[in-house]
Amino acid sequence: MNIFFSPKWGLFFLIIVWFCWGFSYPATKITLRGFDVWTSRLIIMAAGGFLLLCLAKLNKEQIQVRRDDWWDLILASIFNMTIFQLGMTLGVHFFSAGRTVVIVYTMPLWAMLFAWILLKEIPSRRQLYGLGLGLFGLFFLMGQDFKDLPHAYLGATCTLVGAVSFGLGTVWMKRKKWRNNPTVIAGWQLVLGSLPVIPFWFFLGEETNWNELTPDIWASFLFLILIANVLAYFAWFRVLSIFPASISGLGTLAVPIVGLLASYLILNEILGWHEIVAATLIVSALFFTLRQT
Repeated sequence: MNIFFSPKWGLFFLIIVWFCWGFSYPATKITLRGFDVWTSRLIIMAAGGFLLLCLAKLNKEQIQVRRDDWWDLILASIFNMTIFQLGMTLGVHFFSAGRTVVIVYTMPLWAMLFAWILLKEIPSRRQLYGLGLGLFGLFFLMGQDFKDLPHAYLGATCTLVGAVSFGLGTVWMKRKKWRNNPTVIAGWQLVLGSLPVIPFWFFLGEETNWNELTPDIWASFLFLILIANVLAYFAWFRVLSIFPASISGLGTLAVPIVGLLASYLILNEILGWHEIVAATLIVSALFFTLRQT
């Protein structure tokens, strides 16, 4: 993947990512009031990918992907889009938006482990300490009574699977030098990532009553397509093109904080001391891990 922007632009794109993805969690919760998991993700991913490819075409970018890039592109699509987006959405559905975002952004810790395995980037002692601190934060978040959420642990498990997959997908993207523009890569990943969702939608999807969708559901649904996917992935894949794999993880540092606050303000979700301490531990772990880079 070629570098088209300076590090200053990279910081600008990081800020976009923080707010696009932070607010996507309460938006997902609201969207699920009118759509089921499978229908919402299928439409959001496919529409987002199509719009990104149209944007690339308007900018006269090369849409066609070289034959020897397809295998890596398909695998990255499954990791970054299919598994991650379904895991995250199921987490919001069964758990809560604020807690889900905290678990999702353990992603850089898993990316560190996969970078060790795939890229031979041996983690330092500081990074291993950070991994331990992040896992402690994760266990702390889950070490409370969820009697009001009977499927909390199922939601947390789905979210954790999505976070691990996102970490693997991030490293998988960095192991190859992509020839296409980042917008093209992002668009194809969303489109390809939506294809495995089709069988789940066919067998498990529910009929959507379009006439009963309220303005807040429509606004959240469109936000997820245009902002949380099109704009966010436009920015995120440029972050990946500018910074190394470990530095790219910095793009997620503020997202749990934005997500927790957004869920508290928009959804009136509980922002208790478990959530605050867990988010602090995980963000501290990420900062501790990435600081030396």
